[in-house]
Amino acid sequence: MELFFKVFPTFLQGILFILIIYHCSVHLFTKDKSFSIYAGYLLLVFIYLIPKTPNEFSNAIALKFNSFFQASNWVIQVFYWVLYTWFSIHFLNIEQKNKKLAKNIYTYIYVSFIISLVFFLIDLLLLNGAYFVTYFIFIYMPISLFVTSFFLKIIYNFKDKINSFFVIGFLFFLGFSLVSLYFSSTKIYVFGYIRPIDFFMIGICLEVIVISIGLGYKYHIYRQERDNYNELLIKEFQKNDKLKDQLNEKLSEKVEHYKISEVEALYQKQINELKLTSLLSQMNPHFIFNALNSIKLYIINNESKLAARYLNKFSKLIRRILEASTTKEVSLQEELETMDLYMTIENIRFSNEIDFQIKVDESVSLETIKVPPLLLQPFLENSIWHGLSSKKTNKKITLSIAENNKKHLSIIIADNGIGRKASAKIKAEKSINRKSIGINLTKERLTNFVKNLKKNYSITYEDLLDDNKTAIGTKVILKIPLF
Repeated sequence: MELFFKVFPTFLQGILFILIIYHCSVHLFTKDKSFSIYAGYLLLVFIYLIPKTPNEFSNAIALKFNSFFQASNWVIQVFYWVLYTWFSIHFLNIEQKNKKLAKNIYTYIYVSFIISLVFFLIDLLLLNGAYFVTYFIFIYMPISLFVTSFFLKIIYNFKDKINSFFVIGFLFFLGFSLVSLYFSSTKIYVFGYIRPIDFFMIGICLEVIVISIGLGYKYHIYRQERDNYNELLIKEFQKNDKLKDQLNEKLSEKVEHYKISEVEALYQKQINELKLTSLLSQMNPHFIFNALNSIKLYIINNESKLAARYLNKFSKLIRRILEASTTKEVSLQEELETMDLYMTIENIRFSNEIDFQIKVDESVSLETIKVPPLLLQPFLENSIWHGLSSKKTNKKITLSIAENNKKHLSIIIADNGIGRKASAKIKAEKSINRKSIGINLTKERLTNFVKNLKKNYSITYEDLLDDNKTAIGTKVILKIPLF
């Protein structure tokens, strides 16, 4: 047993080094911050344990940077504790599950970090580093334990597998840290050879194994959802190909009964209708996938009343989509009702912070005017994800309907988001951009929808600016010719 505790610190050092490289590598593929933050936490623990690991490498480093390790011994524990707390937000997706809790955790991180850093610098520069250990043991740790226990109680109620990995790993980390702190303060060596820091190392070893498995499971879920979505799209494309083959068979049967000119006209008409159906069937998975992401968190969190409420709305939304899949046009009234359902579902992810309003001019006959189904969804989606998602508060979208000289229907979608320029900058900085295929599909659908009309449609984008020429939103003006 004594031999084990002599080689174990070096063994742990190797594990930490390998896991730091591993989690950094996974972050490059997934862009999931939980992997990079956890790698940062492991790096701080690795640095903290260097002077406490008896081997040639650690002894040489500790000797060369002796003053650094002596000065940072206690404050580095604050730093890796802060990183671990930050990691929990991303690992557990707390911002999506409970925005208020996420905000409180961030507040705790900022306040504890700033206070600890200021106290450390004052103690180091003015008090010769004599008091920070007292602050850490008797102020920082008790407060952190109280706050953490409160957070853990809420997190435990989320009840999913990811939470289980975190809770078990954290209890290993916390339990052995407290045991190590106790024996460190009493200067007791268990069995005469087990150092207080060895208990901390055991806790770290168990914690990194559990959390790394949890991160692997999270990566598995990420790949599974991506594969399911891709599979859904492939099925829709296959469905489109099948529709085209069926159309060609029908046309071949009718060739013998029509003149060439009549065949060409019939062929062109059915091709146009097929394009509408085909494009719509491609849009539906995109639409449904976004809506499902909105509602699944209530089911995961076991919030039955909210889940039932939104599932009811979601079922109505699905029914509308299925009905839309069988027709090339719907009344404007039906389209607006569907968009209201869509915005209700999308608003879940924003804690119902988006103020969505529909304004219709009295002269517009919503029942008689026809439009392609799901026409407005991509524009609303763009307003949400490119305009409002980066805003903290006061999120608004207004959908206005009016007739333009009795010749065109004017549809205006205005948001008070960050504007197109700022949105483009954010999009350019992202390694993986969110592709807006919906707008391009809508343009193709509109092209086919107005093909037999003398007037064409138009889509215009305008930046909304204040008196100082600062972007305060975006306006999309869609003009559709009336029959």
